[in-house]
Amino acid sequence: MALLFKLLLALTMLSLLSMLCFGCGKPKLAEPEGKPIYTLTDATGTKVSFTKKPERIVSLSISTDEILLDLVEPKRIVALTKYVDDEGISNATEQAKAVKGRVQAGNPEAILALRPDLILIPDFSSADTIQSLREMQQPVYVYKTPSNLAGVRACIRELGQVVGEEAAAQLILQRMEARLALLQQKMGPIPAAKQKWVIFMSDKGAYYSPEHSFNDICKHAQVVNALSQLHFAKPITVGQEEIVRLNPDAFILSGWVDGTDQEPDALVHNLLQDPSYASVKAVKNKAIYALPAKHLLCLSQHIVEASYDLARAVYGQEL
Repeated sequence: MALLFKLLLALTMLSLLSMLCFGCGKPKLAEPEGKPIYTLTDATGTKVSFTKKPERIVSLSISTDEILLDLVEPKRIVALTKYVDDEGISNATEQAKAVKGRVQAGNPEAILALRPDLILIPDFSSADTIQSLREMQQPVYVYKTPSNLAGVRACIRELGQVVGEEAAAQLILQRMEARLALLQQKMGPIPAAKQKWVIFMSDKGAYYSPEHSFNDICKHAQVVNALSQLHFAKPITVGQEEIVRLNPDAFILSGWVDGTDQEPDALVHNLLQDPSYASVKAVKNKAIYALPAKHLLCLSQHIVEASYDLARAVYGQEL
C-alpha cells in the first residue's frame, strides 16, 4: 500500500513538473475570438478565416503596399516595405508617409512585435519565411503574384476580398479601365503596319515571356513587342543575333536598377557603341528610352501608366 502511495505521488509530481516546463516555452498566441464572417483560401491552399475586417495589416511586397494604400485607410496598415519610400520604384511615396512601420519578410520577430491581424505575403517568398510566420501563429495570407495586367486585376479583386473592401477594389479597377480608355482616345487608332517595334533590354539581354506584363504595356501603347514575333511558348532570354534580325525601332530600358544591374546611362552607351547593333534602327536613330521603373516594372494598379510612358517615348505624343 505504501509502495502504491509513493508511485501515485511520483506520477503527480512528474505531471506538475511537465506542466511547469511547458509554461516556460514560447507562449502561443490566442486564437481570434468570435465567429468568422468570411473565409478565403490563399495561394498555398491554406484557409484563412476573419472574424472582422483586418485592422493591423502588414504588407510584404511593393505591389501590396501600393494596392493597400488605395484599398484601406492608412490607420489600418501598421507596416509596409522599405521599397515604398524609393521614388524610383514606388508610386506611393507620399501616401506611405501616413504609415509609420517598415518591415522585411526575413525579420519575423519584428513583424510579430507589430501584433498584426493580417500579413500579406507574395507567393514568391521563401517557404521557410512563410513557415516561420505560421509557426509563430501569425495571421498569414499568401497571395498569387501577378505577372500581367489580367493578373493585376485579379490580385486587386483578391486583396479587396481579404481586407473586406470589395467595393473599393472595384473602384480601383474602374479607374484603371478609364485611364486605358483615355489613352486610346488620345492616341487614336494606329494601323498595325505603322506601329513601332520595340524590345525591352537589360545588361543581361532581352528577356521574353508570353505572360510578361510588358506585352500588355505594349498593346495599350499601340506598339509591337518585337520578341513576340518569335512565338516562344516559354520564357527565354533572346540572343543578340535574333535582336538584330528583328531590327526594332526602339530599345526600352528600366530607369531604375536594384544594384545588381547596369545603370541606364551605361547601358545606353554600351548599346550605342556595340558594333553588333550598328545596323539596328534603334541604335542608328538613337531611339533608346529609359522609362520610369515604378510604372514599367509595376504589378499594381499603376501599371497602366507604363503604356502612357511608352507611347510618349516612341511616338513623341503629348498624352
